[in-house]
Amino acid sequence: MSEKKAIKNKNDEDRDTIDAAKLFVAAIDFGTTRFKMALHNESVDMDSLIKDESGFKMKAFDIFTFAIKYLKDQTINKLKRTLTDVDIADIHYVLTVPAIWEDKAKMFMRKSAEKAGIKGDQLTIALEPEAASIYCQELRTDRENKTNITFSETIKKGMKYVVVDLGGGTADITVHERQPDGLLEEVVPPSGGAWGGTAIDDAYLKFLEKVFGEKVVKELKLKELEDYTELIHEFEVKKRSIKTDTTSDIVITMPVGLMNIIKKHCGGIDTAIKKSPYSDSISVSGQQKLCVNPQKFRDLFKPTINSLLKHLDQLFRHPKVSDIQHIIMVGGFSECELVQKEMKDKFPKKKIIIPEEAGLAVLKGAVLYGYQPEKINKRILKKTYGIQSWPEWDSEVHPETKRVRIDGTDRCKDVFYKFAVKGEKVEAGHSYGQIFQALKPDERTLECTVYISDDTNPRYVTDPSCQRLGNLIVPLPPLQKGQSLEIEETMIFGGTELLFRAKNMKTGEIYETQFQF
Repeated sequence: MSEKKAIKNKNDEDRDTIDAAKLFVAAIDFGTTRFKMALHNESVDMDSLIKDESGFKMKAFDIFTFAIKYLKDQTINKLKRTLTDVDIADIHYVLTVPAIWEDKAKMFMRKSAEKAGIKGDQLTIALEPEAASIYCQELRTDRENKTNITFSETIKKGMKYVVVDLGGGTADITVHERQPDGLLEEVVPPSGGAWGGTAIDDAYLKFLEKVFGEKVVKELKLKELEDYTELIHEFEVKKRSIKTDTTSDIVITMPVGLMNIIKKHCGGIDTAIKKSPYSDSISVSGQQKLCVNPQKFRDLFKPTINSLLKHLDQLFRHPKVSDIQHIIMVGGFSECELVQKEMKDKFPKKKIIIPEEAGLAVLKGAVLYGYQPEKINKRILKKTYGIQSWPEWDSEVHPETKRVRIDGTDRCKDVFYKFAVKGEKVEAGHSYGQIFQALKPDERTLECTVYISDDTNPRYVTDPSCQRLGNLIVPLPPLQKGQSLEIEETMIFGGTELLFRAKNMKTGEIYETQFQF
């Protein structure tokens, strides 16, 4: 979490009259929180559940709301302790999310933040690698030789670079191009996977399961949660300290609760180790210290690092990316020496830039994004967006199975009416609207179902590549009998979030919309 004074947010036109000197930006980055990975899922919704280590389930929405509220309250309290005249209305929040997250996950985060007490017009969603990219713009890029060459001198206007954000849960990869006006454009859609630091934690737990058995680890989580947390924390410390040239064993202190469980199920730690497949690479020192061969410890990192390298290798085969010579590594996991060495060995001809405090690049960049949300002015759409439509039946175009009769007219159901196409590069604020008619006096809302597709030219919303994103709901004023109302429903693309707007075509009035997913 970070705070910094900021100018008016571009998307917040109501703040034109507010003194910029009184406006603060507070950035919130969940970092290595494991529950954040629950949103790395296309099927996330408001009823999605999260399991804790003991298997107890809670609504993800409640967990995120509580966490955001806590961070928001901490921000306000800290500002009030520092400054006496802080107005809560003068704080603008920037909430960071992985760029590879789907629209539903971003909507979920916004709804959680609003439930936590952050007003919608005081909140901006920032994409993590974009925030890091902005942060790096004026940093030194040649730390090894201790020169003062800045990022803008290394990567000149017109050049492209890759941002690899290695956080706790995900590897989030974005490709940017610096424009003549200094703004940044996305070159290809963001990509990545679950190759962050917590993947190493998972490998460590699997290692312990092979040594002591699944029952031991499961019972530790269920009955000795404090000891389990201590064990993971101990591993986190060792994980950060391992080097490529470490030759001495990695010593991990085993909590008392774990030792008792091992004795119960295995007869003791020595017996368990002798029976394990790693008897030649681990040993015991004293009563509670597990000694792991350094190479075996490094092996825990290999699957995750290899997945990252394989993905990057494929990315650099893309015709729009193959000529790129610079890679920026940010995020806490990027500070790991093992990752750095493997990256340099895999891509020896590319300049790899790792800023100081790489783990804070996203958080600090998010604050800067509060100053200049227009810095990223063009993005690539990851999906094709559209709505369900019912055009008149055409026997030469439409299959018989889609034929329906409505009010005396033959129509084709389930047609995918495109608003924007996957792979299209759009400027922030690019919009596409469609006019709908409200005809019934008893109609209180106008609803429109929004669909997305992985295809560039889907025909029907029932195609395998299509899925329902949600319902756009527009509240309507009362209609007189025989009266109709034309509403333009607009999708706004090119920002970090998919936005919606509804306008009365007769009066020009803008209606507040709801989106349910």
